[in-house]
Amino acid sequence: MTTPHVFVTMADILNLECDAWLLPTDSYVSIRSYWLSAHDERGIDLQQLAKESCGRDFRTGRRFAQAVEKWDHQSPLPILTAVPDDNAWGPSVVGQRLEAFVQAAKEVLPAPDLRRPYPLLAMPFFGTAGGGAGQHLGAALRDILASASDLSTRYSVDIVLVLRDRSAFSLAQKLRREARIHSTGWASLSPRLRDKAVELGEKAKAGHLVPFLGAGVSVSAGAPTWGQLLDRLRDGIDLSDAADVDFSRLGPLDHASVLEQMYVDQNGSRAKFENAVADLVDLPRYGLAPALLATLPSAGAITLNYDRLFEMACADAQKPRTVLPENVPTVGGEWLLKLHGSVSKPETIVLTRDDYLGFNSSRAALSALVKAHLLTHHLLFVGFGLADDHFHEIVHDVRRALPSNDPARQQMGTVLSLFNEPHQRLVWSGKLDILPMAGRFPDDKQSEEERNAARQGAGRDMEIFLDMTAAYAADDHSYLLAPAYTQGLSEDEVVLRRQLLALAKHQQTPATAEVWGVISTTLTNLGFDPDATYTDRNSHAN
Repeated sequence: MTTPHVFVTMADILNLECDAWLLPTDSYVSIRSYWLSAHDERGIDLQQLAKESCGRDFRTGRRFAQAVEKWDHQSPLPILTAVPDDNAWGPSVVGQRLEAFVQAAKEVLPAPDLRRPYPLLAMPFFGTAGGGAGQHLGAALRDILASASDLSTRYSVDIVLVLRDRSAFSLAQKLRREARIHSTGWASLSPRLRDKAVELGEKAKAGHLVPFLGAGVSVSAGAPTWGQLLDRLRDGIDLSDAADVDFSRLGPLDHASVLEQMYVDQNGSRAKFENAVADLVDLPRYGLAPALLATLPSAGAITLNYDRLFEMACADAQKPRTVLPENVPTVGGEWLLKLHGSVSKPETIVLTRDDYLGFNSSRAALSALVKAHLLTHHLLFVGFGLADDHFHEIVHDVRRALPSNDPARQQMGTVLSLFNEPHQRLVWSGKLDILPMAGRFPDDKQSEEERNAARQGAGRDMEIFLDMTAAYAADDHSYLLAPAYTQGLSEDEVVLRRQLLALAKHQQTPATAEVWGVISTTLTNLGFDPDATYTDRNSHAN
């Protein structure tokens, strides 16, 4: 039985696929330029729509949240939510405003679609820009997490707290890890999955994890599966000459090859086919899975996907990646290898049998570099079907690159699968650690609705697993010395903070300049701001 969950990620809420999101405002319906400019670029007058939506009750403070009316439901629905006009802030204020947001969203949202069992509501770090919480960030964050957890359960919604500040993100993850010690975090996962999430998080923190992304990662954003992609490609051509062809009898590669040839015959070049593929998978917003994976510390990542969702999510998580082989990587920079091409260059997309046959010869050198990198890392396969032939080929090639007596050859990676498939476990025994999110694969005796519900639940459990992995992979401690974050610290951390702030005030001398360079870098990494004013108010525990 699934239960509602609160996720935390680093992202841009405007680029995240969700059902509704909290748009901060006040009783005067003032909206900050950041929210307005992003919608102006899409031809949406958000300010005008907001003013038309808010009636007397909202403007007089009798109502704290209001959905924007006349909204294009192809994109997430903004819920105007008022911050306190008097800058008053505290747990009761947080709970009151956030509950109004959830209620307003539930009033207008349709029933959950086929992608999620619960509506997904996104909220920023509410109240910190102009709502009175800006000087008490640690306390505000703690209150928001507590309120979100309560509201998620009471209203049967999933909530994702979307942060933009690395200090807030690292403190939020610390608070959630502490909550788990008291048995309140990620309880919907089985004990084995929780243990594995911690283990993989620690590997990521140590820099030993390499995410390897398949098509399933993009499904939550509305991306088509392979079969759906081929079906939609057929809509772009005249099939009268193939009326007697049963496409279901063709394998995926041959199916794609036939469609490619028909596009060429009817349009005179392959470009129409390539552009049709790119248009079908080039989505404007990423789902939770890419957003959560983007926060993992990892020098490299690999994907077979054509879309740009993961690189967009990485940029929004303040971890931009150089896309290979399109660009030249920077020394020490983070990279993403797109093995099957990208929508940014449709001619590079690998989809047909001929594409696959030409793949190894055209990218052999790049593949060799990747295999060399993978020799010292643990692969995390996400979004793959275990029966996929290309998945078999990838695993085979990587294992072949490992010495026969290397222990890593026996356990070179972990696969997150939706269901427990005993026959696949036998195939991969001794090669990969298979982690099913749910029980057995739905059988043909179940209705299509039941099978969809099973896929929904398993896909969402994978997001919860990634959420926990990301929490334990968080390797940043910039909240420790960041101004206004004290009230999220433990007593021991407050003592350490005072000692470090005292150290920061010490006079530097020419004789200690070299050592102070190291100390100053450490203090900066811990969030110290030399231009900030540190007072007793923000240097003691709550």
